[in-house]
Amino acid sequence: MMKARPGTVDLCRILMNTGGEVISGGTLAGLLSCSRQSVWKSIRSLVEEGFSIESIPQKGYILRELPRYDLAPSYIGALMNNTVFSKTEIYLYETLSSTQVSAKQHGRQSGTENVVVISEEQTQGRGRRDRSWISPHGSGLFLSFFFKPRLLPGRLQLVNLAAGLAVKDAVEKTCSVRLALKWPNDLLWENRKVCGILSEASSESDRIRDCCTGIGINITSPSLENNREAAAVLSQAAFLNDMTGGVHRGVLAATLLDRFADILAVMEIDGGKSLLERYRKECATLGRDVAVITDDGTERGRGVGIGENGELIVQNQHGTVAYCAADIVHATPEES
Repeated sequence: MMKARPGTVDLCRILMNTGGEVISGGTLAGLLSCSRQSVWKSIRSLVEEGFSIESIPQKGYILRELPRYDLAPSYIGALMNNTVFSKTEIYLYETLSSTQVSAKQHGRQSGTENVVVISEEQTQGRGRRDRSWISPHGSGLFLSFFFKPRLLPGRLQLVNLAAGLAVKDAVEKTCSVRLALKWPNDLLWENRKVCGILSEASSESDRIRDCCTGIGINITSPSLENNREAAAVLSQAAFLNDMTGGVHRGVLAATLLDRFADILAVMEIDGGKSLLERYRKECATLGRDVAVITDDGTERGRGVGIGENGELIVQNQHGTVAYCAADIVHATPEES
């Protein structure tokens, strides 16, 4: 496990901005408001993450090379620009049962406002409606973000909408790939799933205590010769590396978290007005014939609106129905 602490991230950001110049330990200690011993410990942590940092006697430190590993947590933190999430702790694991479980544990045990957990692999990853999310080693960006939104419990769906827009924006910015957004938060490319999102909250009657949003983005198609069931599921998915020349997962993660923070900040100011206005314009489910799958069965209709709490409004032969939770299948042109 690797962990990026706020102080280490700040040091990383300073070294990256020196333009290849030497900077003294005393200067770093002053900028970081810490001791030279603390600077040295943070330098050692960055070296363990893969940064090439040279110590020049009587002069200071110089950053020679960034990590070759694209999920170095301090590098991700240093790339983030949003000041609201600037004190986020970032954990990186080789394998986890679930990033959701780990992020909630870290966040609730430490009392930290914001925690990000990333894993190369999930052995028990979960999607919406408690489905398994297949997360083979090195095949995607699998992360969960623990935070404390100022929202009423009935508006949790807005977090899902915000996360969907954030992923859409981040993929478009870093990969130049435009994805379709299916209610509430699936990202599709040519009607195949690229990303799934799950938000869970711990609530009281009048507030959400904390929230954890898990995001799984398919990057590289894995080899699953010994797991036919998983291979069959992923054969219906889409992968970003098939659409672009290559994806730097760290840059994608930082861009995604920044965008998510921006949208959440505005949502807390205007009560979700801006979020809903944009989501209604971007949602590919609106104006489409859909099948709505719930525990009670399947209904067919047309997506006609998004409610004030993020619910999908469907027009069917009996009138309009609002769905807070359901699986949505877009009809193909032949079925419409």
